[in-house]
Amino acid sequence: MRKEHPMSFTPLIDPEIKARYPDFHLISIAVRNAEIAVPDAQALNDTIAAAEQAALRDDAQRDAHLAAWAVAYEAFGTKANRTPCSAAALLKRVRKDGSLPRISPLVDAYNALSVLYGVPIGGEDLDLYQGSRDF
Repeated sequence: MRKEHPMSFTPLIDPEIKARYPDFHLISIAVRNAEIAVPDAQALNDTIAAAEQAALRDDAQRDAHLAAWAVAYEAFGTKANRTPCSAAALLKRVRKDGSLPRISPLVDAYNALSVLYGVPIGGEDLDLYQGSRDF
């Protein structure tokens, strides 16, 4: 049985991050009790294929986004080459394996968008979340 969660929550951004990166934006969407259906599986497959093909090409805008993430990671003491943001890790994986991992339609869609645009997109199952529950 799934637990009930508050209708809304606000992710917290560390004050140090806000101070160093005042233009940083975070978008958080909570989806509850949704059944994930793929009304157009071909459209999803086409998006994934486009992301896989785009991963093999240089893209100045995507690469600029990923470079900015690497700088931010290094500013906080993380080695971007060792622990890259999720979009950079996916891009590297596609270049190595030739394809994105298939997990579920929702995850597959946001992974494809991450690779296409160089923006980390992710999700959490609130029932399994281990962080602060002050939301």
